[in-house]
Amino acid sequence: MLPAALELGVTIEARRGDTIRLTSRERPGDVNVAADGSPVGAAPSGWGRYVAAVAVELDALGRPPVGLDGEVSSTLPIGTGLSSSAALEVAVAVALAAVSEWEVQPLELAQAAQRAELRAVGVPCGIMDQAASLLGRAGHLLLLDTRLLEYEHVPFPERLALVIVDSAVSRRLEHSAYGERRAELETALTALDGRPLDDADPDALALDPVQARRLRHVVTDHARVRETVALLRDPTDASLARLGDVFRAGQQSLRDDLDVTVPEMDLLVDLAYEHGALAARMTGGGFGGSIVALAAADEAQRVAAATRAAYEERTGRRAASVVSRPAAGAGEVP
Repeated sequence: MLPAALELGVTIEARRGDTIRLTSRERPGDVNVAADGSPVGAAPSGWGRYVAAVAVELDALGRPPVGLDGEVSSTLPIGTGLSSSAALEVAVAVALAAVSEWEVQPLELAQAAQRAELRAVGVPCGIMDQAASLLGRAGHLLLLDTRLLEYEHVPFPERLALVIVDSAVSRRLEHSAYGERRAELETALTALDGRPLDDADPDALALDPVQARRLRHVVTDHARVRETVALLRDPTDASLARLGDVFRAGQQSLRDDLDVTVPEMDLLVDLAYEHGALAARMTGGGFGGSIVALAAADEAQRVAAATRAAYEERTGRRAASVVSRPAAGAGEVP
């Protein structure tokens, strides 16, 4: 996997407290739970479920029972495929570790945040979003092996920018087929019997047609990630042109083999190419949300605006966009 942290995020301004009390500028309702995540009065709802779940997971790891009192603010839109729930989980985890002066390794914290998502809303998410939120490095992508939990940072060419365009098709993973796709993938992966993805041939395995398509996506996307890394490490004009083909193949696989796109997102990818993106594909868990495109840095704002305008003309949906460079991951601000 090859995610990146963005120049957007969740900020928590807080001090030590007896319980965990948080308000939010963007999300309705307040949160008040015990330092270990247990309810104080009524069980938490809404975004409070994530806060409580993170606290429970950290308590299980031995975090001292210190509360915090503060406010959450965010520049990250919710429900657009940009990992807003993971960002909240990670921000809460970092804040709780800071106020209790408790040290924990970043990947261990990412795993705790991953478990918190399942605990909070029942979404069996992977660890990519939480890991990117914690391990991001400015000017770099994160090459992450989610099976071995190994990673390295890949320089992102200065001549490029990330263009994220929201389809205005909102989704919540707990109300989508995300869990079903995850289960199908896990079943299909058992057919490998521990063999690496590099050696897998889905068409040669005893799988039903659906499982074969799901596994084909994983195998081919693994190869596309490796090729993307090689192309970015040698960012010639020819390499950047090849990225467009690689990303197009990824979008087609997401649509045909994994079956997680929606027509609006397929259209948005096509429009991004039409208006000058070097590469584009869906990002996030699917079933709505955003696409990510690569564009020349000096053309990125124009590509974003032209893609948004064309999309609104075709669909009547008003898309939002963000132009960013890969940014540093979460941390305590002095």
